[in-house]
Amino acid sequence: MTGTRGWIHLVDWHGELPYGATALGLTPARLAEAEEKAAAALAGLVLPASWLDVDPAERRRLVAACRIIPTEGLWHVTDDRPDTDEDRARYDCLRVLADDWPYARLMTAEETDRLPGLTALARLSAVVCRLPVDGERLDAEEDLLDIYDTFSVGGMPELS
Repeated sequence: MTGTRGWIHLVDWHGELPYGATALGLTPARLAEAEEKAAAALAGLVLPASWLDVDPAERRRLVAACRIIPTEGLWHVTDDRPDTDEDRARYDCLRVLADDWPYARLMTAEETDRLPGLTALARLSAVVCRLPVDGERLDAEEDLLDIYDTFSVGGMPELS
């Protein structure tokens, strides 16, 4: 996708079954602004085990606070193949992201460490992405994915 040229991806890895990678798409020009707004929105957040376990009023508050964070998109891919170990699942998930967005640059761990607000947003978004697809539907003001103009949530495609 040429639309992702110049983007950078901050990736959160979920190392428990089902394995998953959640990537935030960000523009370098707005990275500092995005970090500042994410840090303000998510300061002191304790990551919930499930988005549905969060009080609806708190979900609405978090979604409203996160709407102003300038992200370009979110992608989440899971690998729940029973015969795949974590290392292989991580490789395959990152390969899918690289294949789908070849012009995006993956942030290093050192870069990510300097972005606690965006790291918290990626981790919280990953929790939301793990909701069952056929599960409970949330109103837009309670659905964190609604803050993203572009997002994709899915499983591992057949890889050759």
